[in-house]
Amino acid sequence: MNRAFEIEALRRRIAPQERLTPNTRPALGLGAEALDAALPAHGLKTGALHEILPESHGDFAAGTGFGICFLARLLRQRPGPILFAVPAHLANSEGALYPPGLAALGLDPNRLIRIEARKPIDILWALEEGLSHAPIAAVAGILPDSARAYDFAASRRLALRAARHGVTALILRGRQASKESTAAETRWSVASLPAASAGPGAPRWRLALIKSRQGMSRHFSSGWDVEWDHDTLSFRLPAPLADRTPGHTPWRHGIDHAWAEAS
Repeated sequence: MNRAFEIEALRRRIAPQERLTPNTRPALGLGAEALDAALPAHGLKTGALHEILPESHGDFAAGTGFGICFLARLLRQRPGPILFAVPAHLANSEGALYPPGLAALGLDPNRLIRIEARKPIDILWALEEGLSHAPIAAVAGILPDSARAYDFAASRRLALRAARHGVTALILRGRQASKESTAAETRWSVASLPAASAGPGAPRWRLALIKSRQGMSRHFSSGWDVEWDHDTLSFRLPAPLADRTPGHTPWRHGIDHAWAEAS
């Protein structure tokens, strides 16, 4: 299948949902007042490029889960589908997205257009095409650590298109990319945390903002423990932490599999 045909096929899928979209949008708060107050923009800037990295090799699914929940929150305010591009060799592992699992997190699987690509450069091309179409609510892509095609120039193209068309872009990468220079608005490190109870519970993560083009908040760089509220499609502080100041936020270790079926 040649690229011209692929572009036309993608446009046909997007066209029925086409509508005008403003070029600039405000930041989207994560939900918890204390959490948003610690962010430079009081939320994540929409119409921008953001990167999500796992804290360790075993936290890749945690990063994916956090990204999916953020997209679910974004879809509450934005019409249109999400274009999600994954490497073909990861399509049945890290790139697999289980529809019932997505729905359990609050993301309507019917609003997800998932495509597979053999090379990182093809993933980047698909994301750039998606960003050029206002009816797309957001684009997201998984890139392996070896994706040399994703350099500062490539990230700047994505960032400029995201800003021009008001479409948010998420890039999920491996931990090895933590020190690379890109044009992303923010870069996040995500680690999994154990559920609050013995049974299945709300997904929980430890978040650290490791890069921000608007400056680093001293309250957020040290990290926050958060959990996902499916009913309100928002992030919140775990109950014992909800009334604490950022400087008193503890760090915890563990793995939560409550949301794993989504990835």
